[in-house]
Amino acid sequence: MTSGIGHLTSGIGDLAGRIGDLAGGIGVRLRDAARTRLTLGPTRPPADAPATRVAVARARRRRRRAVLAAVAVTGLVAALAYGGRSPAPPSNRETSPVAAPSDQAPGDQAPDQAPADPVSPGGPLLDVGLAPLPGALSLTALGTRDWRHWGGTGADSFHRKAGGTGEIRDPGGERLEHNAGACDLQWTDGTPTARQEGTRAGVFQRGAGKSFTLGVSGSGDLRTVRLFVGTFSAGARLDLTLSSGGDPVVREVALAAGDRFYQYVIRFRAAPGERLLIKWQALTVTGAQNDGVALQAVTVS
Repeated sequence: MTSGIGHLTSGIGDLAGRIGDLAGGIGVRLRDAARTRLTLGPTRPPADAPATRVAVARARRRRRRAVLAAVAVTGLVAALAYGGRSPAPPSNRETSPVAAPSDQAPGDQAPDQAPADPVSPGGPLLDVGLAPLPGALSLTALGTRDWRHWGGTGADSFHRKAGGTGEIRDPGGERLEHNAGACDLQWTDGTPTARQEGTRAGVFQRGAGKSFTLGVSGSGDLRTVRLFVGTFSAGARLDLTLSSGGDPVVREVALAAGDRFYQYVIRFRAAPGERLLIKWQALTVTGAQNDGVALQAVTVS
């Protein structure tokens, strides 16, 4: 079909050329006739001048129509030639996929994650910070792996997370019970008491040099330990070490009168079989009978 349109286009083009040549020939003859009359004729038009003018006018009209016909034919030829062109072959070039828009707003960040040790990723890690104490805290929420609370039903009593991992170690020792805590400690997954709406009970030791020692088992993963301790008119020191060795982390509390309670947030990573070792010790006391250091609870997540 494309070949037939090409032949038709070529024939129409030849016809347009012939019409153009005819129009051009008529124009030349009219100009020659006019020049002959101007050269040979009188300066005034002859008696039959009106008839001659009519003939010239008719010739001019015929020439104009011939020219217009040639233009029309030329335009038709161009339109047919444009319409008869074969469509461009489709491109075989593959386009790159466009990434789907992110639902995340710019500048928007991902949820916070515990940072890895920049010096030795996956290796031993130990640091500690001090967090404020609110009016109440849930040991269930903070101790997703394990928790333990001391006191409440006697100096030797304690509660722990039912079904916990058991990674908190307490060697025990001589203790006294108190109910002077600054924060209501709560839980909903305990044993032997399953639910506690809020207790300020804990245990303490009297005199300078007395201490509590605890251990938390390592697993190779990063762990967060929250330690709830206090002082009764005493100065105290917190010593943290890993059983595998390394530099200890130490925090001290200056001697001051009155009851003070603290929440230490400890991050550590230790290999399976190793432990975080915690020691909370009274350095000095003001001299009263019950001055010393207190222990309330510990959580692991």
